[in-house]
Amino acid sequence: MASAQPMEQARADDLTSVFGGFSALSLKAQAIAVELAKISEENFGAGAKAAERFRNAKSMQDITALQTDLIKESIATLNEHYRKIAEIAASTPQEVARSCAEMFSAVTHAGGEIVNRASDATRQVSDQVADAAHRTAEAGRRGAEEMRRGAEPARHS
Repeated sequence: MASAQPMEQARADDLTSVFGGFSALSLKAQAIAVELAKISEENFGAGAKAAERFRNAKSMQDITALQTDLIKESIATLNEHYRKIAEIAASTPQEVARSCAEMFSAVTHAGGEIVNRASDATRQVSDQVADAAHRTAEAGRRGAEEMRRGAEPARHS
């Protein structure tokens, strides 16, 4: 039963790594959703401000200037949020790979532990068998010796 313990630990470690990977992915998806929500929130706020500016515009030149500024601000804001989203997305495969590497390391370690325990158990059994064989051979030698001694006096008479 003791040799099953490393494998059980490996399974627990595997599950921890897998769920940790899912957790990391979940956090990444949540961070991306937050960035998308910020884009919507900022666009709504910018739209309200733009409506106020357009209402106060006096000429077509003012409207054109406002549209140009609004487009520049929107592009700058979107670029910043998309950069953050790209950073989040780019780090995700690295975290998944790290989780997999940790899982394989745990399995490899548990496998090595199992091999070591099996080797120790085999060595103990081998030593016990060798000891039993040695005792059996010694008992056989003594028995043969006693039989020979018992037969010798009968031959001399």
